[in-house]
Amino acid sequence: MSSYIHISGVAKNASLESLSSTIKQVFLDSTDNLSWLKPGEIVLLKPAVNSPDSYPSTTHPLAVSVVAKVLKERGARVIVGDQSGIEHVVHGPQGVVKGSTKYCFERVGIKTDDAELVGFEEGGWNEGFDHFESPEAKAWSNGFYVTNWIRKADHIISLPRLSTHAQAGVTLGFKNMVGVLREDSRMTFHANGPFNAFITNAAKGAKIDVVRDGRTDFFEKIVEISLALREKLRLTLFVGTQAQTTFGPDRHVAPMADSYVATPEMGFVFASADQVAAEMVAIAFLTHLYVKGTPSSQKIAQKILMMVNGRAKELGTYTVAENPFITHAVKLGLGSTKFEAKYTNVPEGFQRALNGMIV
Repeated sequence: MSSYIHISGVAKNASLESLSSTIKQVFLDSTDNLSWLKPGEIVLLKPAVNSPDSYPSTTHPLAVSVVAKVLKERGARVIVGDQSGIEHVVHGPQGVVKGSTKYCFERVGIKTDDAELVGFEEGGWNEGFDHFESPEAKAWSNGFYVTNWIRKADHIISLPRLSTHAQAGVTLGFKNMVGVLREDSRMTFHANGPFNAFITNAAKGAKIDVVRDGRTDFFEKIVEISLALREKLRLTLFVGTQAQTTFGPDRHVAPMADSYVATPEMGFVFASADQVAAEMVAIAFLTHLYVKGTPSSQKIAQKILMMVNGRAKELGTYTVAENPFITHAVKLGLGSTKFEAKYTNVPEGFQRALNGMIV
């Protein structure tokens, strides 16, 4: 068993200083004290900033600032980059049609003197994105386009959020990588999933012609994005002091309702160099918060949404290992379901419960 995940408990009333300290310790422990970093190297931090809605709809700002500071102190050039969702930022061949990722960064509180903030759409349609194609990416007939910051970076760190998702069921580590795609590739995978009409409507004006190809590999396409960066991905780190357990990815899902935010008595910061290990623990914790910490009235709406979705399943109705992100990632060799959890300040009862969900 060569994969590890570090999981550290955080009390509900913990101070920001205490949370910052925990994030730093988990980050250093799970990267072997940054053994892979050399001074002057570029590290790309990829948060989940789909919208201008604050944490937990987006990545916790402390995850970004703490990690960026540690990296900068070790001599790295740090880039914080993303492209917000089509509902908020639209980018086409003629340029940016609507919105700004940097505006979303500002609204959610992501700011640091230790890193450069980049909206991938700012790089230009042709200049800012590279074409990626691989025999392993079978769900993408013609490959896909990713930000050229993947090529320019020496190392990549993923900083997702914990949330359910109206289309994909959950939005965690693998779904976080959608933000590296150019808009046409982003719309291509959406065309294979549920509720594509909402995406198409949001992208009006971008002049991107995407046609449904009748394929059903929505989840596979999402997972295969990680093939473009797997040689450089060093870590996936979650701050789980809160989580969205219904709807998502944004907080406001009009006209239905707002996403429900669960705040556990004990939250967790957890990280792993193994994408699958991080994803499995995230699914397990999110499932726990949905089953045990979400009011029945909120679950009714989520059950209806998943029934209408027809592709994603309600949390708690399947095992962690059966999640489609996990099954496809394992087939591609993006990680292993066999890993060891190293706990700090986590009650034994919860350790047993979590271990029981991820075996």
